Amino acid sequence: MSVKVQKRPPQFRNLFFIRRRPVLRGISTDWDRPDEATYQQMLEWDGFVSPKIWEQHDPAKHPVIAQDLRDLDQHLLPTFYQFSQRAKYYQNRYYLYQWVFILGAFLTTLFGTLTTYVYNPFSAAAEQTAAAVTQPDVAATAEAGDGEVTLQDTPFTAQAGGGNTWTRVFGYLTALVGAVTAFFTALSNRGEPQKRWAKNRRLTEELRMHYFKYLGHLPPYDATDRVQKLRETVIDARIKEQENVS
Repeated sequence: MSVKVQKRPPQFRNLFFIRRRPVLRGISTDWDRPDEATYQQMLEWDGFVSPKIWEQHDPAKHPVIAQDLRDLDQHLLPTFYQFSQRAKYYQNRYYLYQWVFILGAFLTTLFGTLTTYVYNPFSAAAEQTAAAVTQPDVAATAEAGDGEVTLQDTPFTAQAGGGNTWTRVFGYLTALVGAVTAFFTALSNRGEPQKRWAKNRRLTEELRMHYFKYLGHLPPYDATDRVQKLRETVIDARIKEQENVS
């Protein structure tokens, strides 16, 4: 009998820029229920109870569980997937901003270094430029009568260094990259994607907890008004999401 060995993924897939790469085309904040087959597959992936468990059993023999699943599918799961979708959206925004910050810091450092390099006054080009400068020639004549002194200067000329153009170019690029990075920093501080990502993910996992508490008939879902309690739980979660309660 042959044994299949599962191959480990390449190490480069664990790098930050691979695992945390954003979706540039963006992710929607709204969740629309897919077709039934895809939806049932999502339930399995998320660890929920799927109707596939009834493939070898008669659902009519388990009316309580069947009703509980219908209640959860109607009241809790739509909100669960809505919060999960928003968590993915803010997670993607957070990753995008982090990429912009890292790339902006790298380019700012690079262009700043190049600006300093081409403007180095001690380079050979600067020395040649300094040597080409004509120093003022001062001719002093003293009049014997009143002791007046006259200074005659020759024109001051200098040969422009070749690095001045590149200095301006790299300086403009440094300022441009810095401005773009500052703009995205303002967007990040205003939108708080990391905080919103964590909040929506926490609310999602809270609803997951209530899902299994409802199936297990655990408090507060062990009374006759358990469906009403489930509705109140979902409403409270939506209020927390709207009020940005951490």
